[in-house]
Amino acid sequence: MRDFLKDNLPFILFFYSQCVLIIGIAQLASIIAGQSMGPDILIYLIVLPTFCLIVFLLFRYGKFRDFYIKHEQAIESFPEAPNHLLENIKRQHDIKTNRYAEEVDKLEQQKQLEFNFIQQWVHQMKTPVSVMHLTMQKEKLNLPEDYYHSMTEELERLQQGLDLVLYQSRLQKFDRDFHVQKLALKPMVTDVIQEFKSSFIRHHVFPTVTIDETITVATDPKWFRFVITQLLSNAIKYSKESSDKIYFTVMEKAKTLTLEIRDTGHGIPTQDLNRVFDPFFTGLNGRTFRESTGMGLYLSKQICDALGHDLEITSVQDKGTAVTITFQNP
Repeated sequence: MRDFLKDNLPFILFFYSQCVLIIGIAQLASIIAGQSMGPDILIYLIVLPTFCLIVFLLFRYGKFRDFYIKHEQAIESFPEAPNHLLENIKRQHDIKTNRYAEEVDKLEQQKQLEFNFIQQWVHQMKTPVSVMHLTMQKEKLNLPEDYYHSMTEELERLQQGLDLVLYQSRLQKFDRDFHVQKLALKPMVTDVIQEFKSSFIRHHVFPTVTIDETITVATDPKWFRFVITQLLSNAIKYSKESSDKIYFTVMEKAKTLTLEIRDTGHGIPTQDLNRVFDPFFTGLNGRTFRESTGMGLYLSKQICDALGHDLEITSVQDKGTAVTITFQNP
């Protein structure tokens, strides 16, 4: 209560100064009129406003009572704490701001440590995967064909999983890790297709590339390569026995250029189409055919948005899927 009265002292003094002014004006008017106010009237003019002031202050104190109780507790813990309301609020605000800044710094440091660990771990894992792949190639003639194809497929899945983790981690610092340049589109696509050569053979599907050699796009080769890898991996993964082709075509219109990757596989159920870009969403296909992380399309969408490309998917179940990437080329 003492701190409350100190904080409201200027208001109380102003209130009584106005009361004295009003009483003085009333007394002067009475004298001019040839009359004088008696002591009882003067006391009444002081007591009534004082009663109203006390009611107002009690009501106001009730609203701020919890604050002043906590303030008194803070004073007991920190004797040097100021007693005035505005100074105390400022001090508590500064304390909370400093604590918040410290927490943010700790979280940023922790996030940076996790980022560095993931980067280091992925690169360390890539070495044994590469060694295993070279060993498989070397011992190809000495291994049963089914065993060789099965192990090769698992190594490819492991490599793709490591790339997924690596790019998901790098996406957090995308603004520091990309460089847009004018590049020929067809060589980038064919390089990715070459990596999936064994997968094409195993699944009995083959690429058909209809892209002019002169077509160029403005993009980042590393990130764009990852996007094409994810889209092609899905096209192969969800192929079916009657599938025989995966088509790569380009359409040009005004200042836009669209790359379409179309397959004739199982397609995406209608109810899943609106959620294919959600993180960790695998949908019906992910549960029916092969284990899926649900992150490939999500990262591809995030990367395309960051690069200024439009990524869209259309699909008809049991007929196939078409993925289009639209480049805004000047």
